[in-house]
Amino acid sequence: MAVIGKIREKSSLVMIIIGVGMLAFLLPTDGIQRLFGGNDNNLGEIGDIEITGQEFDQRLQVALTQWENQNKAIATSEVRESFKDQVWSDIIREVVLESQFKELGIAVCPQELFDMVQGNDPHPQVQQAFSDPNTGVFSPSQVLQFLKSLETMPAENRIQWLLFEEGIEKERVSTKYNTLLAKGLYATKSMVKRAYTEQNEQRNIKFVSKRYASVNDSTITVTSEELKAYYDEHKSEYKQDASREIEYIKFKVNPSEADIDEAKKWIEETAEEFKITDNDSSFVAYNSEVPLDETYYGADVMPFGIDSGFFYNEVGAITSTYEQDGAFVVTKLSKIKMVPDSVKARHILLKTIQQASDTLLEAKLDSIKTEIENGANFADIAKEVSEDVGSAIEGGDLGWFVGGAMVKPFNDACFDGEAGDIVIVQSQFGFHLIEVMKQADKTRKVQLSTVVRKNVPSNETFDEVFAKASMFFASNGTSEAFTKATEGDEYSKFIASGIKVGDKNIPGMTDVRELVRWSFNNDKGSVSAPFQFDNTFVVAHLAEVREEGIATMEQVEIQVELGTKKKKKAQMFIEEMKGVASLDDLATKIESTVESASNVNFAAYAIPGMGQELRINGMASTLQKGQMSIPIEGQTGVFVIQIETVTPAPETTDYSAIKTQLDQNNASITGQLMEALKDKFGVVDKRYKFY
Repeated sequence: MAVIGKIREKSSLVMIIIGVGMLAFLLPTDGIQRLFGGNDNNLGEIGDIEITGQEFDQRLQVALTQWENQNKAIATSEVRESFKDQVWSDIIREVVLESQFKELGIAVCPQELFDMVQGNDPHPQVQQAFSDPNTGVFSPSQVLQFLKSLETMPAENRIQWLLFEEGIEKERVSTKYNTLLAKGLYATKSMVKRAYTEQNEQRNIKFVSKRYASVNDSTITVTSEELKAYYDEHKSEYKQDASREIEYIKFKVNPSEADIDEAKKWIEETAEEFKITDNDSSFVAYNSEVPLDETYYGADVMPFGIDSGFFYNEVGAITSTYEQDGAFVVTKLSKIKMVPDSVKARHILLKTIQQASDTLLEAKLDSIKTEIENGANFADIAKEVSEDVGSAIEGGDLGWFVGGAMVKPFNDACFDGEAGDIVIVQSQFGFHLIEVMKQADKTRKVQLSTVVRKNVPSNETFDEVFAKASMFFASNGTSEAFTKATEGDEYSKFIASGIKVGDKNIPGMTDVRELVRWSFNNDKGSVSAPFQFDNTFVVAHLAEVREEGIATMEQVEIQVELGTKKKKKAQMFIEEMKGVASLDDLATKIESTVESASNVNFAAYAIPGMGQELRINGMASTLQKGQMSIPIEGQTGVFVIQIETVTPAPETTDYSAIKTQLDQNNASITGQLMEALKDKFGVVDKRYKFY
């Protein structure tokens, strides 16, 4: 059982990723079919393989169930959102990568799996789970004993082990594939020598340029045919992911004057009851919208909003009601005690794994406590057994610390006890054996109990704002009407562009997944009925729809127009700069100057005086000393260059640095494999239809 715990702790992610498919058949499908009912329940496509909503949801529920079983907790909304992305990625990897594994014949044979579990090449997680905790030595006999007893264990444990074996098997296949790919990208001697020359051969050049900025765009006229020709020629530059642009109006729900008056009346009535109660903590827990603050405050650190003189009152004193951060508040002085300002302590920590309590660890610490009380050296034992590595090397010594610096159970043991105390406490980190070594002088501290009533909108106020938002939608439910209604000053229109299919937030608003889904499930020009997000109602207009692929000419009309005019300028400049014998003559002809740039080479990112002009780098590397180029169309203008000097790359026999650089570049390419395979297969994500 302990081994299963270790395997679960170290490899739960692997087991979730690999094992969800094995248990999918265990889930009932009735509820899923209702969720993904209808004719179109296609959640995505990977090549010609369709991923249905039922299949995805089954795997998602299995993954969440396993997570909850392993963590002994209900999955939060954040965990659920994370698993939606993880399960989708897992499905893609299985379809895309496993097809590659099969095509290449990559697999793990039974003997290899045997070696990974109990043979000559145990997997690192197997080694860790079956090693002596004191010596760290791996014990194959423990593995064998465990496997023999597996049949008598609960079904859950057997399934966990099978999932683990499947996980390390698939991990090994992936490792083989990645190794094969990495070894296939090899920097040959000729590639290394060429890269060395490209990086180290230097050329000094002279050039004359005519920049595009020298001619105002407004003076260049382009026809619709020229625009279309430029767009067709440069379509590859306009690739885009699917995205949406929305315009929206926000109807904020703020507490009305009546809501504020009601909150004030409530706090004043409650303050009268608060004065006479003899159980402040229960009263706060029942009445306050903010939990009880158990901190003990000194005179110099009283909470904001409370007069410093209140510190010196007796127990039972209460403030008048006051406003703070949009709420009405009343505070009572509940307790007084003498507490040291700081404490010096040391501890021995034994960490717990998974379980909320561990009587064996507590018993072990109790035994250690008895040894210390009988004369054993605390510091020596801490160095040997404490699992807080940082303090263990100091004999468990934590030095001096102030109140609140440690987790609450640890803090309370140190500040509520006395110097010399040796106590055992449990925190979220495990069990601590604490020795309170020294305490500073004790001073008066007070605990304050506070009842908070926030000024929040009432149901009636929500209804009024919702009615206003609904009326706006009813009157402006078309694209034309929405646009016209938001042209004036009556409504503040917000714009969110570049919204992606998986987004959960937009600029200025968080947790608006339903709004994002709406934008991908409707046509351009649609206007939404009011959405509610916390204290805000939103009416949205779908202003632009960008589908994955090549942007339409209308969507990139500004870029196309600028590019076409730039192209036309380049053609004009090239004609103007042709047929000149020298750079000096060219400079005179176009009223420019001859400039220079040094240390130009093929591999350079930029050229002094020009910027990033890769065509110039390429042309310069092909010209001989004294040779002048034809006019070259660049990014910022048209250039004519001439080579002044050529300094060959220094002779060398050591190309190791260049080879290392190329190998690293190749290694980074392997990291782009998954995206390349997704493009090859064609992955279509339609999860937005349901999630």
